[in-house]
Amino acid sequence: MNNSSNVQGEVQKDEVFDILSFLQFLLTKMKLLVIGLIAGALVGWALSMFVIPPKYSSYVDLYITNSKKTDSDSVGYNDITAAQKLASTYVVILQSNTVTKEVLKNVDSEMTIDQLLSVTSFTSVQNTEVLRITVETNDPQLTKEICDSYMNTAQNALDSIVGAGSVKVISKPKLPESPSSPSIRKYTAIGGFLGLALMIGIAFLSMTLNRPISDDKSLSERYSIPVLGKVPDFFQFSKALNISKQDIKKNQKLKAKNPDNEKIITSATILNDKTPFPIKEAYNGIRSNILFSLASMKNGVIIVTSPNANDLKTTTSINLAISMANIGAKVLLIDCDLRNASIYRQFKQSNQKGLSRVITGFESFEDSVVKDVAPGVDFLAAGPLTPRPSELLGSSGMTDFLKRQAYFYDFVILDTSPINTVSDSLSMISVAAGMILVARQNKTTFNDIDKAINSIKMANGQIIGFILTDVDASGGGYGYGKYGYGYGYGESRKTK
Repeated sequence: MNNSSNVQGEVQKDEVFDILSFLQFLLTKMKLLVIGLIAGALVGWALSMFVIPPKYSSYVDLYITNSKKTDSDSVGYNDITAAQKLASTYVVILQSNTVTKEVLKNVDSEMTIDQLLSVTSFTSVQNTEVLRITVETNDPQLTKEICDSYMNTAQNALDSIVGAGSVKVISKPKLPESPSSPSIRKYTAIGGFLGLALMIGIAFLSMTLNRPISDDKSLSERYSIPVLGKVPDFFQFSKALNISKQDIKKNQKLKAKNPDNEKIITSATILNDKTPFPIKEAYNGIRSNILFSLASMKNGVIIVTSPNANDLKTTTSINLAISMANIGAKVLLIDCDLRNASIYRQFKQSNQKGLSRVITGFESFEDSVVKDVAPGVDFLAAGPLTPRPSELLGSSGMTDFLKRQAYFYDFVILDTSPINTVSDSLSMISVAAGMILVARQNKTTFNDIDKAINSIKMANGQIIGFILTDVDASGGGYGYGKYGYGYGYGESRKTK
C-alpha cells in the first residue's frame, strides 16, 4: 500500500510539475499569445464586417386561446394549459405545405417552401400561450413581407383547419433597421478566443515535440545511451565558491529571460580545493564511468561536444580534464573550438600560439603547450583564427598529431564546437575513442539531441555517453550513471 501511495504521489507531483512547467513556458511566449489574441479578434471582426452577409430579423406575436371568449370571460388554469398545447399544434399546422404556400402567395419572392421554412422559426414565448413567428433573411424588406404574410394568413388558416380556439395578433412585424447578425462583438470575441487557443495549442505542441530535457532518466531511456553523470548548478553554491554578488545578479537576470547566452563563467566554476563536495563527487562519478567505458577502446582521445552553444560544454571539458588528472593520469586539454576559443581565458593564457599554428607547422607543440595549468593537466590553446577550421581539424596533419599525443598522454580531452552549429567535431571522430554529449537541464531539447545523434551516426562516430549539466541541486541525487563508481585509476592501457 505504501509503495502504491508513493507511486501515485510521484505521478501527481510529476503532473503538477508538468502543468507548472507549461504555464511557465506560456509566460515566456506571452507576446505570441497576445499576437494570437489580437489577430484572432481582427479576423473575427473582419469576417463579421466584410465576409459574412448581414441578416435582418423581424417577428410577429400571436396570442392563442383555448376557446372563443368575450372580454368579460375569465381564463382558468386549464384554459392556459390547453392553449399552450394548442400553440404546439398550431406550429405544426403553420409549417404545413398548405399554409406555407398561402404565405408565399403574398410575398414578392421566388422562394421555395423549404427555403421559407429555413428562414422561419416558431417558438412559444417563455412557455406561454404566445406563439412567436420569427423570420431572418438577408433582405430587410423581404423579412417584413414574410412576417406580414404569416400575420395575415395564420388566423384564417388556423381557424379553418383547427376550428377551435382563437388567434389574436399582439405584436405586429416591424421593418428591421439594422442587421440582427452577425454580431460584431460576438465574432470579435470568438475570433480572439480561437486565436488565443490556437497559440496555446501551438505552444503545447512546441513544448511536447521540442521538450527540454528535465532529468537523466528520460535521456537514457529514450536513446539507450548511458548518462555518465549529472553536474549541479554551480551558482547554487555561490557562497562556498565565493562567486561575486554582481555575477549572481547577472546570472539571475539572464536565467529569468531564458537566454541563449551561457551563464557567467568565473574561475569559481573550475574544480579546485574550494569546490563543494556535491560538485566534486559528480565529476568523480563521471570520471569513473568514462574509465569503465574506455577500458575496451583504442585510446584515451575524448571529444567533448554539445548540441548547441551554451550547454556548459567548455566548463565540462575543463573540469573533466582536472578530474582525470586528480587520479594520477597525464591529461592534455586542447581547445578545438577554433571559431570561438575561450579556454585560454579561464587559465589566463595567451591565444597567440596554439592548435591552428601547430597543425599548419608555424609552431611546434613543445613551444605552444602550457604545462600544468592545473596539476597534471597540460593545455593547448586554439590559436589564431584560421579561415577553414573544419578542413584543418579533419586534415591528416591533425590525425597524426592526435595519434602522437594519445601515445604520450593517458587522456586527450578535445573541447569542440557545438555539433548542431558546425561539423568541426565530426572531423576528428576517426581518431577518437568516442564522443561525450553535454546537455543542459531544462534548456537542451530532445530535438537538439536527436539532430546531434543523427550527425554522429552519419559519421560512424561512437558516443560514450551523456553528461547533464546545470542540474538543480535542491533535487538531490546526482547519481553516477549505471556503472557505479570507484576511485582508482588502475593500469595504463600502454607502456610509456
